[in-house]
Amino acid sequence: MRTTFKLAISDLREPRRASIVRVYCHRAHLRGSQPYDVSKSVDGLMKPLVLIASKDPDFFLVFGHILSVAGFETQLITGDREIARAIAATAPLAIIMDCRPGDRAIVKQCSWLKSTAATKATPVAGLVAPRSGRLHLDLIKAGVDEIFSRPFAPEQLLTWLHGKAGLAKLSRETDSGELVQGDFRLERQTHRTFFRQNEIVMPPIEFKLLRSLLAQPGKVFSREELVATAWPEHAAATDVRGVDVHIARLRKRLRASVGSDVIRTVRSAGYAFAPEW
Repeated sequence: MRTTFKLAISDLREPRRASIVRVYCHRAHLRGSQPYDVSKSVDGLMKPLVLIASKDPDFFLVFGHILSVAGFETQLITGDREIARAIAATAPLAIIMDCRPGDRAIVKQCSWLKSTAATKATPVAGLVAPRSGRLHLDLIKAGVDEIFSRPFAPEQLLTWLHGKAGLAKLSRETDSGELVQGDFRLERQTHRTFFRQNEIVMPPIEFKLLRSLLAQPGKVFSREELVATAWPEHAAATDVRGVDVHIARLRKRLRASVGSDVIRTVRSAGYAFAPEW
């Protein structure tokens, strides 16, 4: 049974829980690192999701709160077999592993994650407890992307995650012609669109418009450019204002699936894919 919950700020009002966070951050600061800066948050309507794999509620409490304040969404994974399902269902930005001394299962799990086609692209960070001996070396051999030795300044983890979030904003095209942009995946051959593994059914014209916008996030496309994309054979004879109608339908369709407006209207200029505007 999967245990999933989001940490709210009110959870820290209970004295024992609040003291855990204060002690952790205090220890990190004593090691000479910079204190945690909550002003460096992840802007945007769709918060990047970070999976936290741990069987220790206090571990999730501390790191879940730190990431939540910084603008990340978090989900707790307590079972060894749950991570693959969670990755397939949520397409997370990264996975944080609670690594404890003598825990050989965590090494095997990390090795499996980094060697399996469906999960190896997801960044994995191991947060290693003190006095863990050879665990650091074993995690490196397993292919873990980053290792943090506790205690450490939370800013180090946030910097790493911010870097991954920045890379996630870039669009990429696979060998099979799929366009991947964040949680979106568009299949060129079948004209199918997916958001976090859920299909969004749309007509071919809207698919072509969305593919053009997603290929270059943030770029403002004029109506003429979008007409040339959606109706290349009839571009010269097509009323450019017809784009507005199709964009409005596409926007409504995406809003129903995503939960927010990801297409920006730039007055007198055109449209852009901008989920964080």
